[in-house]
Amino acid sequence: MSIDKTVLGKENIVSIKEATKNKDLKGSAFSKGLYDWVMFVLSFYVRVKEKLNIDFDSFVILQVVVSHSLYEINKTGPKTFLELGEQMAKLRNKKTKSDAKLTFASISDVLSLPRETVRRKVLNLCKKNILSFYNDDGIKIGPAYKLIYADFVRHTTFDISTLAKKWKKSGVLDDLLEMEQYHG
Repeated sequence: MSIDKTVLGKENIVSIKEATKNKDLKGSAFSKGLYDWVMFVLSFYVRVKEKLNIDFDSFVILQVVVSHSLYEINKTGPKTFLELGEQMAKLRNKKTKSDAKLTFASISDVLSLPRETVRRKVLNLCKKNILSFYNDDGIKIGPAYKLIYADFVRHTTFDISTLAKKWKKSGVLDDLLEMEQYHG
């Protein structure tokens, strides 16, 4: 994936004026929803630093590896929380086709980070057993990811649920779901 796939082009930008033309997103419900979002992001950031004891670039590198794993797992259909944990462990030991393996270069391309930075951070995550690196199989989630999945992912899922409930109660969730992309 190149940076072009993660950057919004002019045709994808939604004008706030246009988006709020038929909605009252500029009122107190929007500000409350935005406040709840910012607090969610801040809490998430602090938990990454304190619970996982890694910097945010390393966390985002981990997310690329996790997304690659989820892509492979989802080829056989959706999984429950428990099934997904089991599948992640199995995927760690499964041989990878050379064209499907995750490399320093591919992560570097996705995140627009220097290859050397990605290599250094991946190797640091490998020392913590969060990731594993094999010349033949590429970069995979490591054995310690099981603990991250059991605790961090569960906690994050709960926090997202809490955020969605706050947004539903304030009406922001319905407003967001009704927003349409501006094409003008």
